Amino acid sequence: MTIKAMMKENNHLREQMTPENKDYYEDIIVNFRDSQADKIQREQFLLQLAHQILEVQQKGITARQLLRIEADEYSRTQIANLTTRKPLTNLQYYILIPWIALTIFFFMESLIGFVGQWLNGNQSTFNQVSLLSLIIIAGGSILLIEAVTKILNRGSEEKQYVSHRLNLKAIVVYIIVLVMIMMLGYTFRNILPIFTIQPWLSLLISIVGLLGLLVLFKRK
Repeated sequence: MTIKAMMKENNHLREQMTPENKDYYEDIIVNFRDSQADKIQREQFLLQLAHQILEVQQKGITARQLLRIEADEYSRTQIANLTTRKPLTNLQYYILIPWIALTIFFFMESLIGFVGQWLNGNQSTFNQVSLLSLIIIAGGSILLIEAVTKILNRGSEEKQYVSHRLNLKAIVVYIIVLVMIMMLGYTFRNILPIFTIQPWLSLLISIVGLLGLLVLFKRK
């Protein structure tokens, strides 16, 4: 079963539990899904536990009586036995962000190049990529994510209506910084070397970047 299918089956089984068993079991679910446990192992364990609870429920035994322990303590014990996903290190994190930004950049470059060729425009203009632009995109993406993350984290600690305002502020900051990055890259693009990259090569680079991301997230 896929993770989505297991979660759907889990929801179906929960509806068959008594209110007391459901509350107890849902506390375990929250703990498991907030953990770094492997998603497949996590959902398999929860699904198996749901079947066990329903089985003893028919005999008049509650989930608490079955496990003989509080939900939080039971969760900690069982999560420790599962494979955990290693969180990204700072180095991996700061490589991942520009990787994503550059992958998107080269994909957009390929689209613009192909459209330019289709319209019989000046292909050399569409195929030119400035080294400075790449540096600004890579560095700017990190600064942008850091700025937005800090704003969102600060907003989560305040009241609900303040959080909405800060979320809107984060979007505005994102747009402003993005425009500034584009303007800097265009204005000072001649300071460092400019390369001519054919659209098919830009597309190939973006595909390689995407495959790298898929491998990374599959491992996580």
